Amino acid sequence: MAKFCTKCGKELVDGVCPSCASSEKETVSGSVDIKGSLMECVNVFKKIFTKPFDAIKEFVSENKFIAGIIMVVISALSTGIYKIATLKNVYSSSKSLDSFTSSDFADILNSALSGGSVSAKPEYFKEFMTSFAMNLVLSALVIIIGYLIVSKLFKGKTSIKEMINVVAVSLTVIVMANLVNSVLVFIDGEFIANLRVYISSFATIMSTLVLYGAVKESADIDSNKLFVSVASMSVLATIAMDLIQKVLN
Repeated sequence: MAKFCTKCGKELVDGVCPSCASSEKETVSGSVDIKGSLMECVNVFKKIFTKPFDAIKEFVSENKFIAGIIMVVISALSTGIYKIATLKNVYSSSKSLDSFTSSDFADILNSALSGGSVSAKPEYFKEFMTSFAMNLVLSALVIIIGYLIVSKLFKGKTSIKEMINVVAVSLTVIVMANLVNSVLVFIDGEFIANLRVYISSFATIMSTLVLYGAVKESADIDSNKLFVSVASMSVLATIAMDLIQKVLN
């Protein structure tokens, strides 16, 4: 009969929990293996599209939470990069009257009515940092809310460190989509514009599916609760983020 760890609930191997043993070893050494954590991130990128469930099983582990934190930061960076790429392309296009679209005209009209400068160059660094910070906060909210729902409300086995990796692994698809679209945004044409929309839609759907699989792998809760958990995490985090923005503004 299989035995399970009293700390994390995972199955013991030869009487020892691999996850907790690795975590204790890292604590004793007093050092963090950044290089190893980066390699974990690289490995999940390699497998997430070809072997998503294998990637989830390997990445969603409490002792790999440093890699999870790195992935969350990478995701925030990729969002900032995509924002800057979009702004730079729009600003460059606005310098040429031949490239105006109805959307560009609406933006210019709105800027003029609000007293802003039509040709003012965007503050790229400020926009990047704002986008980066907002994405980082949103990811943190998803992690915290997910942990409270899964672990506290539904009594799942996941820890806050595992929840970091649960959310992080779902963000890998978003990272790839942001980076690809950051390049495509500089290519003109209706087909490319539509392609960017398709890529974003695909990334959103697959990210949700990966999140579902990751929560299922770590939480060990009833399927009905699993659906509610995954559906609630991002929605509640977005609501919380909107409330925070309104308070700050």
